[in-house]
Amino acid sequence: MTSKLSYYFELGRKLHPVRAAPKLWNYFRYRALARTARTSIRRCTPQIASVLVTKRCNLDCGYCFVRNIVNQQGAEWREGEATLDKIRRIFSNPLFANCLLVDLQGGEPLLVADLEAIVSYLVERGHIVNTSTNGLLLAKRIAGLKRAGISRINVSLYDSNREVIERDLSQINRVFPVHMSMVLLRSKVESASVELVTTARFLRAAGCRSLRFWIYRPISVDPHPEEIIDDGLPAYLEFRRQVDEALPGFCLWPAAVQKAPFRKLCPQLWQRIGCDVSGNMAICCGTDMMLQGSDSNLFDSDPDSVFNHPTLVAMREKLIDPGREPPDICKTCNLLGEPGW
Repeated sequence: MTSKLSYYFELGRKLHPVRAAPKLWNYFRYRALARTARTSIRRCTPQIASVLVTKRCNLDCGYCFVRNIVNQQGAEWREGEATLDKIRRIFSNPLFANCLLVDLQGGEPLLVADLEAIVSYLVERGHIVNTSTNGLLLAKRIAGLKRAGISRINVSLYDSNREVIERDLSQINRVFPVHMSMVLLRSKVESASVELVTTARFLRAAGCRSLRFWIYRPISVDPHPEEIIDDGLPAYLEFRRQVDEALPGFCLWPAAVQKAPFRKLCPQLWQRIGCDVSGNMAICCGTDMMLQGSDSNLFDSDPDSVFNHPTLVAMREKLIDPGREPPDICKTCNLLGEPGW
């Protein structure tokens, strides 16, 4: 079984058929209906909910897509931190109610005191629940997350957390096997491919389910466009061959950033919806920018109006029109060529 099929099988087997029935029906409608720039939630609602459950983090990584908003000081962080009541409010909204998959994101989600209760609530509602973490606190909370019924945990590996991950990973995987991810920089692929393959071997030996490589996106406070990996980079193609030969079926590969002409396959503006716990709506997973102006907050506006915010409609128009270039923020996003699921 390929890594991608294994990934979908793992998520699917965690579904409770009865509780998930409305979400599965919503997914079938999404797959059957054509994409339009302006769309009503009465046709179908998004499949993936991304919720920024905290704006705090215990790391400060240069390429983190939320680095512009994390690490708030004083009492402000409490307003942006998830509680069970705040999550209940979000998922009572019809725009979020039938999302099949919920991504609990940060900042660092394991800093949220209510995280296990939130996971348990979402699982009881029939959602597949995923979280991404830097893993620094995971050894202490992995058993509780397993009891809560979490579907999938992804641990992001960086230089700054490597020592802790190497120490704790085998212990964590004995309780609940996790997936790993790494951000690929062009400079690393060109100069340190042997080191990367060695790391991948260690992760598999430690009992991880998979390793997903993310293509670097220059959307942080300090962007480095020279680190983008495009789909024609020889060093990347050779690195991918080496890894697949050494660890067949273990690694998941996203599309690299395309050179023009673009294949506009990305479904994120239809398939995914995202917000923070105050209801402020994200544009998409490829940018840290939020929607602005009227109809940009989940709690203040009609759900159809939020889903058809002028920014989203304008971007969708460019994505579905074969004669137009994609939106500017999509041109350096590797997901432009990913068809989703």
